[in-house]
Amino acid sequence: MKMFARRKPATVPDRRSIARVRVDCVAMLIMPSGNRAGRLFDISTHGARFVTQDPPARDVSAILEWHSHDAYCHIIWTKPGMCGVEFDRPIPAKVVDDLAGAAPAGPRLVQRMADDGTDPEKGCRPAPPARFVG
Repeated sequence: MKMFARRKPATVPDRRSIARVRVDCVAMLIMPSGNRAGRLFDISTHGARFVTQDPPARDVSAILEWHSHDAYCHIIWTKPGMCGVEFDRPIPAKVVDDLAGAAPAGPRLVQRMADDGTDPEKGCRPAPPARFVG
């Protein structure tokens, strides 16, 4: 055994075992403290990302309702403007596939820039970001 030998770092397992499908669908998070309207950003058989103005706190139980489906879930993470939900029971893969077909994701909000930094659609450089001084 070498005293100063470096060990190989253990590989970190992927947190998500099932890949999520990107969608754009109106949804409602129903909770005893009040309902939250929002949109599904992505979904899998085990969970989803829910975008809303005022996301609930972590570990809150809720019912996620979209189109003609609903699922019992709880909030596993929260960030400003969005939260992650984990379903209490996995939903059928057919439900995810049907939603992906009915409500495909729209264009991304982030604009693609050419290699030289210009906007390929307008042919000019974007304006610098505005600073917010408070």
